[in-house]
Amino acid sequence: MSLPLPPYLGAQFPELAAHWGQLHGYFHARHVPAHTQLLSEGAVATTLYLVIHGSLRMWHSTDQRDVTLQFFFENQPVASFESFYLGQPSDSAIETLEPTDLLTLSKTDFDQLCRTLPGFEVSLNRWLCRRFIAYRQRVYTQLQTTPAGRYQALIADNPAVLERVPLHEIATYLGITPVSLSRIRARLAGDPPKPQ
Repeated sequence: MSLPLPPYLGAQFPELAAHWGQLHGYFHARHVPAHTQLLSEGAVATTLYLVIHGSLRMWHSTDQRDVTLQFFFENQPVASFESFYLGQPSDSAIETLEPTDLLTLSKTDFDQLCRTLPGFEVSLNRWLCRRFIAYRQRVYTQLQTTPAGRYQALIADNPAVLERVPLHEIATYLGITPVSLSRIRARLAGDPPKPQ
């Protein structure tokens, strides 16, 4: 039985849609329980994931704390791209936040797919450029915005994040403590501050 082409992949990579009958064997469906680490810091990324259903986070550990770099939801590709492309150890880890269904593509199959379908690599490079630009914009926003502004931007971009991501993970993404996040949420909700 062949895997159906996820609409997101077909829209982003028309070459896959045109040749899916020949190419679907490169991709594999995988169900992963919540809190499963898919990539550890220091390991080389050998798999590219597409989220069919569920959520993941990419994070980096510092001496004092974990820092969430990004959350991923349906129709988003996930990998430590530098590690995947260059074959070098990853500086971040990837884990599921809830039970997650993924479509996986191994590095070996990815390389074969690029050789088999040169237009795929061209489309992928365009997509990666757009992703890089969006990521840099997010970094600049993080640097120039208050924690409350970062929280509001996160909720505006993805309102479901509050229902699907634990608050302590959201705090690590915003670069604040869970207590600070609680205060921001209370202030934005109009709750009076609690006495210390």
